[in-house]
Amino acid sequence: MSTRPNKNNMLVVGVFENVAKAKQAQKEIEVWDETQSDIKLGGSTVIYKDEKGKIKDERSSKFDWKKGALIGLLLVPLTGGLLLPVYGAVAGLAVTWLKGIKREDVDQVASAIKQGNAALAVLCDEYEIKSVSEEMKRLGSKNVIGYAVPESTSAQVEHAVNEAASKGEITPEHQVSQ
Repeated sequence: MSTRPNKNNMLVVGVFENVAKAKQAQKEIEVWDETQSDIKLGGSTVIYKDEKGKIKDERSSKFDWKKGALIGLLLVPLTGGLLLPVYGAVAGLAVTWLKGIKREDVDQVASAIKQGNAALAVLCDEYEIKSVSEEMKRLGSKNVIGYAVPESTSAQVEHAVNEAASKGEITPEHQVSQ
């Protein structure tokens, strides 16, 4: 068991050819996580456009569902706001994070999702970014981007997720109640 910190305040995003490949990679990341004694991932989410053109995100049931919701909120700026309808008003907290992300990365991920690709996002610690990135590439990701999420943003968004969950506005089955 690792004695390293387990903050999971870094985000690694990989772009896959389609949703099936991203979901398969998500499953394989879970298995890989279990086999690595020095790795303890925080959660994962697959982001894609469904057959009706709506943006969807599917959090892994293996990880804490609130961490999956946290990833979704942190991806709002990275997907160019594509997830705003999914996460509603609470997503505004994550938008401040956009200042630290390169515009071309935002455009690249948002464009890939709009074109039918899917993104897999994984929360991890700083020392895990390289290993997670390499594993995503091995699993077929076309592009892998790693981001440091400011602790203040991560804490605010996590608090918002917990508060929304306590009010029943967000649940393990639904991203945001309508």
